[in-house]
Amino acid sequence: MARKKVKGSKQYRMKVVPHRPVFGLMSVAGIAGLLLVATWSAYYAGQYQERNRSEEQARQLNQLRSQFLNASTENERLRVELASAEQSALIEQKASEQVRAELVLEQSRIAELREEIAFYRGLMAPAAAEQGVSVGDLTISPTAAERRYQYKLVVQQLAANHQIVTGYVSMKVVGSENGAEASYPLHVLSSDVEAERIGLRFKYFQNIEGELQLPEGFTPERIELSLRSGGRSGANVDKRYAWLVQES
Repeated sequence: MARKKVKGSKQYRMKVVPHRPVFGLMSVAGIAGLLLVATWSAYYAGQYQERNRSEEQARQLNQLRSQFLNASTENERLRVELASAEQSALIEQKASEQVRAELVLEQSRIAELREEIAFYRGLMAPAAAEQGVSVGDLTISPTAAERRYQYKLVVQQLAANHQIVTGYVSMKVVGSENGAEASYPLHVLSSDVEAERIGLRFKYFQNIEGELQLPEGFTPERIELSLRSGGRSGANVDKRYAWLVQES
């Protein structure tokens, strides 16, 4: 009997396969095993790579820590050396300043001694043209008080055979006040002087010294001195000193 073909649809050949449920289970188990093995392999491979990465990071960290400790040790050593060098430089600087100050002081003492030697040499063995009563330089120095000054003047006898010198000295400070010339006798400005005439009585020399206070508004310009002495070394001396204040 001939088969009748059905038009419009594709015909498939049918094959009869024996039903084997055990084989199917074994296939599924094999595939699952393969998946499990692949999963564990991937896991252990990842763990191995992660362990290697952690070990490398730990090695690098230890290396950085060692470098940091070495740098800290070197930095501390350099800090100690720098502090020691700064301390040495400071000590040398202070020592140099002290030596310089002592040298300046010693030079000042030498200059003072030379002045004193010259002074006493002039007293004891003056030149013939220098014999008589001599008035030295006038020194004016500032004090801690405003407009208050120290003054010092030396009057001396230059002679081979010294005699008692008597007489007096009068001094006044001349300057300007309120746009006009003004003058003040020394005894008005200085409590160390009792009268306008300062008495003289000496054989070798006499110091005239003390402190004076300038009035407000008064600008000093000079000091005028007048000396009168009697006896064999009698002298009449008139001098003017510019108002020059020495640095303290």
